[in-house]
Amino acid sequence: MKRMVIVAKIFLISIFVFFWPNIILAQTGQKALSNESRVVDGIKATLKITPSQNMVDLILSDAKTGKSITNAKISALMKGPDGKVLEKELMGMKMGEEFSFMNTLDMSRKGSYSFKITVEVEKKLAPEGFNQGKVKFNFVYEAR
Repeated sequence: MKRMVIVAKIFLISIFVFFWPNIILAQTGQKALSNESRVVDGIKATLKITPSQNMVDLILSDAKTGKSITNAKISALMKGPDGKVLEKELMGMKMGEEFSFMNTLDMSRKGSYSFKITVEVEKKLAPEGFNQGKVKFNFVYEAR
């Protein structure tokens, strides 16, 4: 009998340890992280969304060489599920080995969030093939 109790306890503890993080994420309806990339005029933009921290990060790089673009002015129009549009400037910052442009956004509502991002890079600092003053990227994130 003692052996069955011990086996049952071990079984319950293992379920708790392995499945608890997924249960919490499912209950909050948030993904751990969402990444999406686009390439326009030689610039690769990767949008990283971390809803649990209300963070929006944009990583820019030369599409051919992979070299980070750090000297840019970024503005974003963000539309939430309620239809409200916010305009925010994304500030550049290096965290660890990665440079990104970031800001916060309340993503507590379920539904679609759209991002219209405008990137301004000086032509002399831009990747080869870049021939505009501004590049626009569109992203959509679905919060469940």
